[in-house]
Amino acid sequence: QHANQMHGLHFEHVTVQNCTLDGVAIRGAQNVTIVSCDLSDSGSSVVPGPGLQHNLLITRSHTVDIRDSRFDTSPWGSGVDISHCQNVMLLNNEVARNALHGIHVTESEHVRLTNTLAEGNDAHGIIFDTQMDGCQDVTLNENILRNNGKSGIHLHYARETMLENNTLIDNTGDQ
Repeated sequence: QHANQMHGLHFEHVTVQNCTLDGVAIRGAQNVTIVSCDLSDSGSSVVPGPGLQHNLLITRSHTVDIRDSRFDTSPWGSGVDISHCQNVMLLNNEVARNALHGIHVTESEHVRLTNTLAEGNDAHGIIFDTQMDGCQDVTLNENILRNNGKSGIHLHYARETMLENNTLIDNTGDQ
């Protein structure tokens, strides 16, 4: 659970489905690339409890590139959960029908989220959250957020934030 214990992880055209815990969990990595992957239907309510397992969990990592991938239908968690990371790019992804959030980011900086579809998640489509210091240097542009149970985009203490050309449609919390 500490930074820089793994280097140069590359996942391409990988499918992971129906895992009891996290579909894929990456902790303490540098230079992570996830391209054209399908991580779906993973995460349950087993110990340590509901909402703590996700399709993709990345924590304490640096330089992360996630693109052209699907993170759908986590029955108890989020599609993507990112915490304590730096230099994260999410581009051209789909996060849909997850029991929590589409994408949950906390305590991270230099995060870019572009051209992502977040729809039908039970909570927020995209949330930038805080445990202590929150997130910093966040850019969201050209994303489509629709039919989520709470807000399409929820910023809870995110500093230096830029929102451009995002489309929010029929999210319960946006009205």
